[in-house]
Amino acid sequence: MAKDQEQSPDELDWVELKPDRDPKLLPNHGFRMFLVQVKSETDSGRHLHNHPLEFFRQRVPEMGELMSEDDVRAVVLRANAERSANPRHRSELWVVIPGSTTAVGIQYKHAE
Repeated sequence: MAKDQEQSPDELDWVELKPDRDPKLLPNHGFRMFLVQVKSETDSGRHLHNHPLEFFRQRVPEMGELMSEDDVRAVVLRANAERSANPRHRSELWVVIPGSTTAVGIQYKHAE
């Protein structure tokens, strides 16, 4: 899929979440967190659900550059897995640590 050809402007949004102050206990190790919201029934929603690392490399450049290694894997916790697999909207919180081989996601499927 071409990056922007099949995406409507309303099917995907994301933002990097940054603390409003520097942590006091530990130095900054490059820990980064992203909130991704997607319409589940779209090409973007299906791509994110089935191939999250490929999706981030293609669609969220700030995350993709952190996951450029071939041996990176994704671990996803589906917080409300009892909901159907294809609800209308999903919000996902992804944590990436540069140099780590694991990206961690928490997925929440909205009912409405």
